Amino acid sequence: MKATRRRVDLFLAPGELTVQTRSVRVKTLVGSCVAVCLFDHRLRIGGVNHFLLARPGPGQTPDARYGTCAMSALLERMRHAGATPPGLEAAVLGGGHPMDSLQFNTIGDENVALALAVLAAQGIRVVRQDTGGDHGRKLLFDTGTGELLVRRLRGWSAIQQEERRW
Repeated sequence: MKATRRRVDLFLAPGELTVQTRSVRVKTLVGSCVAVCLFDHRLRIGGVNHFLLARPGPGQTPDARYGTCAMSALLERMRHAGATPPGLEAAVLGGGHPMDSLQFNTIGDENVALALAVLAAQGIRVVRQDTGGDHGRKLLFDTGTGELLVRRLRGWSAIQQEERRW
C-alpha cells in the first residue's frame, strides 16, 4: 500500500500569520515559539499565527514576530473576515524548551502565558493546548474544517532536520 502525504497549501514561517475563509492547509514548526490557531465553526473561518517572542524589547520594531502584535493582528483579521471572539475556539501550541538553556525555557513560558492571557481577555475558549516540554512540534491546520494535527519532535536537532525537509 502506498503511503499518502497530506497536501500543504501554505508554510507559515516565524513572524507570519494567515486568516482564510476557505480550506487551506497551513503547516508550521514551533519550538519555544508559539502558534495560535483560531477557528469559527459557524462561518468556517480559520486563522493561525506563529510568533517568536512575547513582546518587543526596547528599540525593537513591533511586528508579528512578537506575540502582542501577532495576537492583535490575528484577532483583527478574524474580525475583518466576519468572525467574533465569542464564536471562536483556539488551540495554543509550542512554548517548548527544546534547548537546554534557561533563556529558552523562559521564552517559551512567556510566549504561552501571553497567548493564553490574550485569549482569556477576549473570551475565546482554548479547546486544545499542547505546550511546554523538551520538544518542538510540527503542526498542520486546516482553516476550513478546524482539523489540527500535531506531531512532537524530540530536541533541537529534530526541529532543524524538519526545517530542512520542508
